[in-house]
Amino acid sequence: FILNSELRFPLNSIKQGLGIVAFYDGGNVFPSVGLHNFTALYTNSVGLGLRYATPIGPVRVDLGRNLNPVPGIKSTQYFITIGQAF
Repeated sequence: FILNSELRFPLNSIKQGLGIVAFYDGGNVFPSVGLHNFTALYTNSVGLGLRYATPIGPVRVDLGRNLNPVPGIKSTQYFITIGQAF
């Protein structure tokens, strides 16, 4: 199960093709089908990002925070990618 939500705000007054986003991601990979332990295994993250439109796709710079941190993995992560998430 996965849920992605992104709220985009264009910043064309600063630079054409530039924007800022706020996002929420949630979900998990479950060992079996069903709702057993759904909330115990479900994880959430929120964050902010910048988007810049280029001819080969958007350049995305994101800073996200896992609201249900996993031991041994940093709860705050940053990502730089080219293209849409999916």
